[in-house]
Amino acid sequence: MTRDKVRMKRYNKFTGKKILSVLVILLAFFILLGIFIVPNLGQWLVVNDEVKESDIIVVLMGSVYDRILEAVDLYDEGYSDRIVLINSYITAKDISINRGIKVYGNTLLSKMAAIDLGIPEEEVLILEGNSRSTQDEALTIREYIRNNREIESIILVTSKYHSRRAKQIFKKALSVLDQEIDIYSSPSKYDPSKVNQWWKDREDIEWVVLEYLKLANFYFYEQFLLD
Repeated sequence: MTRDKVRMKRYNKFTGKKILSVLVILLAFFILLGIFIVPNLGQWLVVNDEVKESDIIVVLMGSVYDRILEAVDLYDEGYSDRIVLINSYITAKDISINRGIKVYGNTLLSKMAAIDLGIPEEEVLILEGNSRSTQDEALTIREYIRNNREIESIILVTSKYHSRRAKQIFKKALSVLDQEIDIYSSPSKYDPSKVNQWWKDREDIEWVVLEYLKLANFYFYEQFLLD
C-alpha cells in the first residue's frame, strides 16, 4: 500500500470518528432538549404573580367567560373594586347595526356576565378603544391612567399562555408615564390549557407556537411602537 493510500485511510478513519462524535453530541443535545426544555415551554409563558390589592382589574379581551370569572373572583376576594374592559373591534359592526342586528361583542358579553355574577353595573367600566390587539388595549389603559392619576396599580386578567406577553406589553406601554404603575398578572384558573403537557393537545400546541412567534415580534418590533 502506498504512503498516500495509508494517509487517505487514516484521514477517512479520523473523519468518520469526528462525524460520529458530532452526531452523538447532537443526539445528546436533542435528548436533553426534549427532556428539560420542551416540556417547560408552555409553563414559561405563564406569569402568575402574587396578586395584591390594586386600583383596577383589567380584563383583556379574547375568550370571555374564563377571564371574567377570574376577574369576578378577584373582585369578590377584595383585590379591587373596579373591573375595566376595553371595547374590542367587531367585524362588520356598523353594517350589522344598520341592518337591525343587536351586536354583542366580547366586551359587552363580559360586562353582562360580570353583572350576572353580582358585580354592580357601575363598577364595570368599558373604555372606548375599538382595539384589535393587546398593544391597542395597553395604549387605551395608558391614556385612561393619564386621565386618572390616582391609579397606581392594576391586575391583568387574561389566558394562561397569553400572560407573559401581556405583562411585557403593559410594562413597556406604561413605562413612559411619569408615575410608576404596579402590574400584577393573574391568568385565569378557569382556562383549561394544559401548560405542563401542552404537546399532547393540538390547540395547546398552536397556542404555544403562536405565542412564541408573537413574543419574538414584540421584542424585535412592536415594543418600539409603544414609546
